[in-house]
Amino acid sequence: MPVLLHLVMVGVWGLTIVSSTLRLLRLAKVAQLRTWSEEIRLRGGWNRICWWLGQDSFWIGVRGDAIRALEISLLIFLIAWSMNRL
Repeated sequence: MPVLLHLVMVGVWGLTIVSSTLRLLRLAKVAQLRTWSEEIRLRGGWNRICWWLGQDSFWIGVRGDAIRALEISLLIFLIAWSMNRL
């Protein structure tokens, strides 16, 4: 049972990281590059990513996701703790 709870918590936090990364790539409008040899396209995509990392509008969404993941982790902890006390 503890292994299952750990896997659920890792999954919740993993999904939070993946969703934040996808949000960053979507905001930066980084399309999938067909050739990695085009240095100008790579530099432009990297500059947009760095720019969005400095914007509060990106971090507001990340904070909301992190709070939701923290809330789910706390609920899982409380459920496991109450099951252990019975």
